[in-house]
Amino acid sequence: MPHQVHQRKFSRTIDQRKAMLRNLTLSVLRYERVKTTEAKAKEIRGQIDRMINLGKDGSLEARRRAAAWLPETVIVNKVFDDLAKRYTDRASGYTRTTRLPRRVGDNAPLTLIELMPHDEEKKAAETAEEKPRRRRLPSLRRGGGEKAEKAEKSEKAEKAEAKTDEKAAPKKATTRKKVPAKASSRSSSKED
Repeated sequence: MPHQVHQRKFSRTIDQRKAMLRNLTLSVLRYERVKTTEAKAKEIRGQIDRMINLGKDGSLEARRRAAAWLPETVIVNKVFDDLAKRYTDRASGYTRTTRLPRRVGDNAPLTLIELMPHDEEKKAAETAEEKPRRRRLPSLRRGGGEKAEKAEKSEKAEKAEAKTDEKAAPKKATTRKKVPAKASSRSSSKED
């Protein structure tokens, strides 16, 4: 009896489950973000961490172990060359998951699993936040700056005057003559 074996079965056989996890791991390492169900995202986090740690090891044995799990050599090279250098200061936790709205068809909880941004992206984002925002000068606005502002003020003043004039003047009652339906049909038939 296998004790302390906790993994999700996904209602699949061992081979089908292993193939699904390999393909998901491959997709996350290729595109660096994948939208999938919450259970699948939680299950492949460990596989992604394992592959990146093998890349950080960099030995021939580690490369062979990664190639045994990942079926594409291009992705293996990416893990060993690019991702291993990107996460040198991080021991684990290379992914993050973000909850998305549930899937329409079966109401399954969806998540976006993506690789964590590396330090250069973080530094660029921080420096972008630190820069003060430029204020637009009035002359750069659409319509010509001060002239446009004066025109807007005069238009608002005219509208306000028109509203006050409407309130002061009594409204005229309009009367419409109703033409009976029979009379209008007779006149139209005579004209034809």
